[in-house]
Amino acid sequence: FELFVLDDGWFTNRDNDLGGLGNYEVNLKKLPNGLDGLADYTNKKGMMFGLWFEPEMVSEDSDLFRAMPHWAIQIENVEPSRSRHQLALDLTKKEVQDYIIQNVQHTLDSANIGYVKWDYNRPLSDFGCSLKDAGTYFYDYTLGLYRILKILTEKNPHILWEGCASGGNRFDLGVLCYFAQIWASDCSDAIERVRIQSTLALGYPLSTIGAHVS
Repeated sequence: FELFVLDDGWFTNRDNDLGGLGNYEVNLKKLPNGLDGLADYTNKKGMMFGLWFEPEMVSEDSDLFRAMPHWAIQIENVEPSRSRHQLALDLTKKEVQDYIIQNVQHTLDSANIGYVKWDYNRPLSDFGCSLKDAGTYFYDYTLGLYRILKILTEKNPHILWEGCASGGNRFDLGVLCYFAQIWASDCSDAIERVRIQSTLALGYPLSTIGAHVS
């Protein structure tokens, strides 16, 4: 084994998918020695330590949303669409980009983290009729994302960055400028995986395809 990855649930108020996204404080009830303690233990066992993030999203039951509800993508006076009980942050706003950069970097500085899985588990919605320049919104969002990733990956060249979006839903050449590999699918059935891997290999180098079977 080369790598141990800690998945969702390491931060405060994240015991299920109803809350917590937007928080970066480590849940010390689950990790009494913090991320640093777990990373050190993992390293002593001869493995790299990796960490899951979903920085583009926010839960309504979070300190961030309570403090900055206007940072979430939603149309005024319209009930927002929720997927997995979460909203998406407005990455067209520089202050939102800076918040993500600052908090992800602070987390990376807190422990010997050698791998990051950057997840994105819902599509964007609720942008359009009430926003200025709505016709270019998704384009502007992507530029905001690329600014975040450029700063973080350049500052942390020792980290293996893997992109994920409900599996392979963000497998594109643009994001491969920042993510060395992509989580191709959540489907880990060995037979179905043959089709997934071989089809992706028609357009992408094998080194960019995260491969896992169960």
